[in-house]
Amino acid sequence: MIDRPKFTEYTSDQLHLFEEGDTRYDTFELKMDGIWGCMMIKDGEYQIYSRTSKIKKTGKLPFTIVGEYTFLGEFMKGSHWGHKMGYDGHFFIFDCLKWRDSDLQDFSLGMRRRKVKMFIDIAKEMASKEDNKWLKVLPYMSIDKLVNFWDIYVKDKAYEGVVLKDSMSTYNEDKAWARIKNRAEIEYMCIGFEPADSKSRYAGQVGAVLGSLVDKPCKVQCGGLSDVERMLFTEDPDLYIGRVFSATGHGFYPSGSLRHPKFGKWRDDKYAMDCTYDQIPEIIRED
Repeated sequence: MIDRPKFTEYTSDQLHLFEEGDTRYDTFELKMDGIWGCMMIKDGEYQIYSRTSKIKKTGKLPFTIVGEYTFLGEFMKGSHWGHKMGYDGHFFIFDCLKWRDSDLQDFSLGMRRRKVKMFIDIAKEMASKEDNKWLKVLPYMSIDKLVNFWDIYVKDKAYEGVVLKDSMSTYNEDKAWARIKNRAEIEYMCIGFEPADSKSRYAGQVGAVLGSLVDKPCKVQCGGLSDVERMLFTEDPDLYIGRVFSATGHGFYPSGSLRHPKFGKWRDDKYAMDCTYDQIPEIIRED
């Protein structure tokens, strides 16, 4: 299997760095709510693997292609966001590491992207639109468009973030890829606390704040507590039940929960009735 490159991580507060051209990255791709997929093709038969080497899809391409090929992409499987966007089962290709039996890992990303486009062009020419509609190129844009695309697609359309890439880099080159994940924020009403792991150094104390929405009950465990917060919440938990707090994470689930939720701060300027489901982006909400 092909190992996924390690990402250099940035935050949305650093978007201006890329707009000003202060880094090596000259292109970016939108991060969709799919899984990292590796598509291996041999004489038209394909298998799509997950990052953990599990086979997610197998089949035969609807057109003739000779030789071995390896493509990387976002596979839209089991994604509520992908379903609402009409992307169920689609494979958005962003890299090519093998082309007609030749290893391309030591070639530039720019050249590898041209092979991706060539493959999709072959699919369009040799198969009907209906047969190959699940195979797509994941578009990439010039870095100077990053801030504008962030506002339109990440903030408004709930894309997970962006992946920044150096188009001159080889596949295994250090720090050739970077990632900026969307930082989501929401207000919950405190409904209690979760104890810390009994085997941890915080045994006997609070481990997480439990939050919920008032019009769509959920049970969100928000960690990231400081030692002082743990102590205060453990000493008098009833003091906080019913109060509103902010939490942050890397996007939302349709249930109203955050991904990787962390406790932010108490919001005494907010009321429990402010903790509603309409805080979740519309494209994410359950039908």
